[in-house]
Amino acid sequence: MLMSLGLFAPPASANIKPDQQWYLDAMNASGLWKVSKGKGVTVAVVDSGVKPIPGLEDRLLPGKSFAPKAPDPHGDVSGHGTEMAALIAGSGVGNSLRGLAPEAKILPVRTHTKADFVTSWDKTLVNAIRYAARSDAKVINISQGVSNLDDETLAEMQDAIDEANERGKLIFVASGNDGRRVEKRDYPAVLPGVVPVGAVDETGTVADFSNYGPHLVLSAPGDPGGTSVASAVASASAALIWAEHPDWTNHQVLRVMVETTGRSQRGEEPSMYLGHGIVRPAQVLVDGDGDPGPADVSPIFSKYYASLEASKSPSPEDGEADGKNEGPPTAKPGKAQEQDDEQVAAQEETGDSGPPWTAIGIGAAVLVAVAAIVTAMAFRRRTPAQPRY
Repeated sequence: MLMSLGLFAPPASANIKPDQQWYLDAMNASGLWKVSKGKGVTVAVVDSGVKPIPGLEDRLLPGKSFAPKAPDPHGDVSGHGTEMAALIAGSGVGNSLRGLAPEAKILPVRTHTKADFVTSWDKTLVNAIRYAARSDAKVINISQGVSNLDDETLAEMQDAIDEANERGKLIFVASGNDGRRVEKRDYPAVLPGVVPVGAVDETGTVADFSNYGPHLVLSAPGDPGGTSVASAVASASAALIWAEHPDWTNHQVLRVMVETTGRSQRGEEPSMYLGHGIVRPAQVLVDGDGDPGPADVSPIFSKYYASLEASKSPSPEDGEADGKNEGPPTAKPGKAQEQDDEQVAAQEETGDSGPPWTAIGIGAAVLVAVAAIVTAMAFRRRTPAQPRY
């Protein structure tokens, strides 16, 4: 029963206030905005929906909802998706949240109304990722996760992520807020092709709630607010860079983001707690640092995507891969272009994502108890990071 259910929820409710956006000064937002404000870049926010609140009205695109019984992508019961959108592109009018990329556009892609239990074969998030992959958005922000997936759904999620990368997107995801080491079963954060982001506080120290592990790629300001905030800040940073360098590919944008972290500039190896380091878009846009490098080679997932290409040949050769490049054992990569667009569209319209949601109630009480035990067992650790952005 436990293997057939999963926890589908935002890693945390951000509830961040404008006076808590300390990172705007730390990241030299005023200097950044003299160079770029994200104009011309669309960020897909795969979340609980995005309301047209003050500061977002002229930034919202129509979007789409995949949430059962919640067809409006501009509705948001929990407020989580709206906060993520505001942190990315909010204007700050009326003392509202100020986005790091205030002229970017937001594509709301609604997957849920609130934190809830869903079946492990539910394909809502898979369909949402594929929709975002086929949209005009260059950046996809996913500040949520699923704790367990069946083999078929896992393979389809990996395939949707592969398609997004093939179409030139960058996907940033929250690493989670349990303060624990993550190596498997936290999706999509552990899958190759997404950029998991951890959270740091005002001193540049890893937040004690921030999940860590060999999969972590980057860190960003996220205390208070959680790794949801960190992912949104990373997404906004990418939008700023891409707006100034529209001819760069997703690989080149990610490469300069990785190269300009303090750890990378000091020649330090990636950390399980910080990944390659804290995002610093000012190093790219204000100081002119970072070499975009080759347009068609990923700085993080090159071995994984090379293995996909090899698998298409009659006699593929297996190569070595580190944790960030290995796919899930049950995934069937390389099918991104094989699925017919009309078939996916039909699934989106009908909401066909597996067995009825009423199946959730069968094991909810058991899962609540298990989740409480797992949370209680999670340990936390704070580790010094670079204090400058």
